[in-house]
Amino acid sequence: MGKNTLRETVYAFNNTNTVETYDIDMDVWHPNRIKMASIVCEVLPFDRAENLRFLDLGVGTGYLSHKIIEIFPNATIVAVDAAELMIDKAKLRLKNHLEQVTFQLSTFQELPNTMKDLSHIDAVVSSFALHHLYKEEKEFLFRYIHSILKPHGWFVGCDIFKASDAILEARFRRLHFQGIQERTRTFKHQEKSLDQISSELSDKEKKDGDHLLFLTDDLQIITEAGFRSAECFWKEYREAVYGGIK
Repeated sequence: MGKNTLRETVYAFNNTNTVETYDIDMDVWHPNRIKMASIVCEVLPFDRAENLRFLDLGVGTGYLSHKIIEIFPNATIVAVDAAELMIDKAKLRLKNHLEQVTFQLSTFQELPNTMKDLSHIDAVVSSFALHHLYKEEKEFLFRYIHSILKPHGWFVGCDIFKASDAILEARFRRLHFQGIQERTRTFKHQEKSLDQISSELSDKEKKDGDHLLFLTDDLQIITEAGFRSAECFWKEYREAVYGGIK
């Protein structure tokens, strides 16, 4: 399980420049992030007043955890990230809710050791984090997720996937580049050609340690980990909200 542990992905996100611009960069790269976080909360069939326990894998700057507390105000969250500077940023975003959040510095691969006593979780969530894992690492992680969930517990994640057809993949990437070009102009007041965006995104994917799978691969991994169901709840081009029920 060591190929991805504490390698370039952690270093890519654990630096000041990345953390400072992360949220605006995410608005440029993934404009559906707000909608997808809302869908995560909509899908979960819990009463808003319940005392729920969540695990947020890849808390980043705390965007999804903040949304969860907004919708489920009595929830407590274990927020995991391998980048210490990201956790520091998340603490600022969640400063009014720190009594509800326990932060854990850990890679996903190390969770069974760093959080060996974690159990009885109502829902595990994640936002644009698990595509950094190799397939076998995802298989390992989802077995762990299944083991810590309550009966009928949920996993719901937001992420990016490869299209199942090369022509579709090329078209979806082109549409993604065009959207980035427009949002770069709007949010950053910069003009970039599509070729420049394509090159920058390819470099970013390599630096971040991206390992995109097909959505069907992830759904199969969830099923094989023991979940009784696996489903795509929402999808637009290469982005999807997906998950499973224990």
